[in-house]
Amino acid sequence: MTSQLYDDRFAPITSEIEFLECDAKAAADAFQEWQCPIQSARGVRLNSREVLGDFPARIANLLPLTSHEARRILFIPTGSKWTAYLDNGWQGTDISAVSYLSRKMGCRAVRAVSVPHTMRKTPTGELGRYGVTIFELYSAETNGSSPLNIRRSISAANDGGRWRFDSNGEPLDFERPEWYKARQIRDRFTPVMLDDYLRHFGIQFFSPDFYNVAQPAFLISKEGPTAPGLKEYSLQEARTTF
Repeated sequence: MTSQLYDDRFAPITSEIEFLECDAKAAADAFQEWQCPIQSARGVRLNSREVLGDFPARIANLLPLTSHEARRILFIPTGSKWTAYLDNGWQGTDISAVSYLSRKMGCRAVRAVSVPHTMRKTPTGELGRYGVTIFELYSAETNGSSPLNIRRSISAANDGGRWRFDSNGEPLDFERPEWYKARQIRDRFTPVMLDDYLRHFGIQFFSPDFYNVAQPAFLISKEGPTAPGLKEYSLQEARTTF
């Protein structure tokens, strides 16, 4: 297993992927049903179209990346019952939409994040990204203790120079709690562990073949007014601080 999908060359797009346990078209239709009246009120129209090709060709439709609001959303079928959800946020996909859709559609959702720790000092300042590995499982019902209906959350993250490990919610049957006692905090939840946990759901987060299926993906694009201050970034521009 490689620790990053496509060796991380499409990050930040592929650093975080959400998954919905449903059909890709059903997810895209539910998103439009939810968002159309909201976006129409601000003069924005949603367009949907099928997208074919391999995974790199499909995610290229998200470019350019944008700040302040996602302007393109992609629902990609996989080699399982899960649909991959991505948007074109310049720092990665926003989880809030998937949290809502899981409740709206009555299906589970999963959030997977894997960012290698590359932060370093250079003569001109710091460059790189703070490392983070996250697994989150979202239930179809609202959890009274979590506004985002999170059933289980596990993470190891470098928070501005210090590593933190966090876990919330009831542990799942397949978890390996002995891993959480590693001496190094960053080793308490790693990409290898994330991959192991995701495979219990039939999700192969780091495998290109998992996303390269014959069925079409569905791209939803916004047309019309944009959020104030919105900026566009090429993939190369979004990666300049890596």
